[in-house]
Amino acid sequence: MQQLDNQEILMKLKSSKQFWDIKKKIKQGFNDQQKIGVNDIQKFAQSCEIEDQLIKLISHILKKSKKRETLKEDQIEFLNTSKIKWTELLFKNLDIVHQKTKNQEEDDTNTDSKLYIYDEKNLLAFLQTFKQQQHSALYQNVQFQSNKLLNINIPLKSSQQILDKYQYLLLQEELQDEKINKIRKQIENEHLDIELEKIAQTFVPNGERCLLYLKYFEFDHQETILQQNFTKLQKECLNQLFYDELLEIDGHEISEDTFYFVFQEQILTCLKCFIRDKTIKENIRIQLQNGIKKEQTEFQLPITGFFPFKNISKYVAPLCYLSTKIHIIYALFKEFFCRYFCFLHAISSENNSILSLCMQIEEIISTHSPKLFHHLKVIGCDTLKLIIHQLVYCFVGDMDPPHILTIYDQIIGHDSLEILVILCVGFLNKYKSKLLLAKNYENVQQIFQELREDKFQELVQFAYKQ
Repeated sequence: MQQLDNQEILMKLKSSKQFWDIKKKIKQGFNDQQKIGVNDIQKFAQSCEIEDQLIKLISHILKKSKKRETLKEDQIEFLNTSKIKWTELLFKNLDIVHQKTKNQEEDDTNTDSKLYIYDEKNLLAFLQTFKQQQHSALYQNVQFQSNKLLNINIPLKSSQQILDKYQYLLLQEELQDEKINKIRKQIENEHLDIELEKIAQTFVPNGERCLLYLKYFEFDHQETILQQNFTKLQKECLNQLFYDELLEIDGHEISEDTFYFVFQEQILTCLKCFIRDKTIKENIRIQLQNGIKKEQTEFQLPITGFFPFKNISKYVAPLCYLSTKIHIIYALFKEFFCRYFCFLHAISSENNSILSLCMQIEEIISTHSPKLFHHLKVIGCDTLKLIIHQLVYCFVGDMDPPHILTIYDQIIGHDSLEILVILCVGFLNKYKSKLLLAKNYENVQQIFQELREDKFQELVQFAYKQ
């Protein structure tokens, strides 16, 4: 972290509206008092919580000045080696997909909708190989538990800690108009991320959500820059890439969802700009693929540093409800992906990674719903196979957009993806009675083919039911 000197901190303080609000408050507090001592100022600052506000403001400035480096290496060496293997596998998948597209060009009747480099099932299957290869030299120092799909020895937060963290959601009630209006004013006047996080944890009015997100990502005074950057990316889209064809197929699939079909064009435009955005690689919090260059191959990794995957459009779709301005939608999607969603596709031991989240879900279900966990094992249907789609794509397609955006609120509110663990546990508990009657995987599939209307608050409630 680059250290700021006192002068730089003061300059950044002066650029903040809150600084001038505090200064005005102090001036009003002393009115025309001639002699003002340091003790007077300290007492006044403490009595009206100005001291607290200044501390938070300085902490905010120091936090924002920190340049967060992209995580490229994991503390556990076998995961670094595994990421190389994963990248190699994806290059092979890319070759297969490319050959399929050639076959389709030669034969119009040969249509294959499975034109994607990988999906959530491929990712889970690869994570499972960690356990299957436990006797190899690569995994000789890694401990596994045989009854779980992914339980390997990596640093893991206590599952009870996660349950305790989100338990406050059980007590949330519908707010009166007076309270909602107060929250609206808070969002309009607040600029500190720590305070915006507190609001996001509790309740965000639909009309203020876009403003809260823009303020949290520090975009609220940058609309002209966002628009200029997006226009440049749109011009780059005039040069066709092979990946565009895969994104068009993905965009077409999301358009079949009644909630998102009207946004098909905006979603596709955002995705095409995304894979051409040079700034993704430097802003993303974790490296998804190894970035190795393959010799004698027609394709390399996109400029983002990772391959587009099936259903990437699901991350964009809910954000289309927040603004009619496509450059705003794109900026929010890019920030959410670079900060959070990237971890859902990363081979890593980080707390937010897909591996850690999967292990947390297994731990909670095996501990709190052992009968269900064991039954699914017996009928050959592992817990994670049932929820991997919901986990990787944040329940988009399984919940209505307002409920999805509540998930996004919680992600910002806690700067974490752990809310997905709670919702996946709730999802399994909700269908527990039906799952316990299932005799095989086919029965389980039939349960989830029925029309479902999962809701955020409902799944939270089910997560805490034994």
